[in-house]
Amino acid sequence: MFKKLFVIVLLAVSVSGLTFAQSIAIGPQAAYIKTSDAEKGVIMPAGAIRLNLGGLGIEGSVGYKVEEFFDGLIETTSYPIMVTALLKILPFIHAEAGLGWYNTKITYKGALSAIPSSTQKEVGYHAGAGAEIELGNLLLTADLRYVKMGELKDLKNVSNLKSDFIAIVGGVMFRL
Repeated sequence: MFKKLFVIVLLAVSVSGLTFAQSIAIGPQAAYIKTSDAEKGVIMPAGAIRLNLGGLGIEGSVGYKVEEFFDGLIETTSYPIMVTALLKILPFIHAEAGLGWYNTKITYKGALSAIPSSTQKEVGYHAGAGAEIELGNLLLTADLRYVKMGELKDLKNVSNLKSDFIAIVGGVMFRL
């Protein structure tokens, strides 16, 4: 059974290499992010570059997000830098997986404002699926990703917070 599945996937990737054009595109993205323990979801602006190599692709992106925890007593500012591998399943649908580096500044406010800010650097991974629609030189992108990061550690006077999140990402990319 495994051999048959492997052969089918190998054929799909081989055929997709003939079907999908090679290109490079760059553009803005916006993502709705909901972190496990955050008060609410936020919008994360980002910039991305996507390289399509036949049935395979790679995307690099840099974002910026600010989230609040514990009724606004803790604020995190993060700059996610992600690298994502894309495997074309159909001409416009792909599976994706990748790694990210997350530089997060933790600021305490209100009753906790006497606690100094701290910064964490963490590596996480993500997986998901997405779609691309070509409109001439424009490439409309949509992705759904689950990002696994673990916990914000070394928090003062509070227990560790889960920082895994789900991202719904949309973008408009311009082919170069």
